[in-house]
Amino acid sequence: MSDTELNISLIPYKNKNKNIEKYHVLRQNSSKIIYKICNVFAPFGRQIDHQTKCIINQHRLNICFTRQEFNDKSYIEMKKIIDELESYFADFDELTDYKLISNIIDRDSYGIVIRFHLKTNKNNTVTPLIHMKNLESEQVEWISFDKEVKINIDFSPDSLWINHIDKTYGISLVINKVFQFIV
Repeated sequence: MSDTELNISLIPYKNKNKNIEKYHVLRQNSSKIIYKICNVFAPFGRQIDHQTKCIINQHRLNICFTRQEFNDKSYIEMKKIIDELESYFADFDELTDYKLISNIIDRDSYGIVIRFHLKTNKNNTVTPLIHMKNLESEQVEWISFDKEVKINIDFSPDSLWINHIDKTYGISLVINKVFQFIV
């Protein structure tokens, strides 16, 4: 599986879950595909505990756009990137009978929520949160994340996952860095 237009290569993931097939999403030269989005709010902030069929820890950064913000430049760019990735994988013959679980979730009560994963190591968030003050930067703990301050993020498609039991698939998006400019 590879794409010449987006220059994507899929590398099988070392996966312990036998029901879910995973592939790293990289460039054909094995480098990460990195996108930069600036000046967005993350009113949902950082989510650690998430309850699904079983209780699991998922380190996420959920970004919410109200219906009034649908013309926001950051929203348009982020949606375009995610739509392009999801449209590409939807064209795979192997996935035609599968349902896409998108990272763009339309919630009546909030608007659009865009879901990202944060990098973790031993259940601790390791994605850097960098505060910029007076042109100096410092890495801070995630407890210092301020929902009232806009963020700039670098993110990458991390993996294509396919659940053969539920006949679903999706692309996990991982945040590489978050910058907040603190006045």
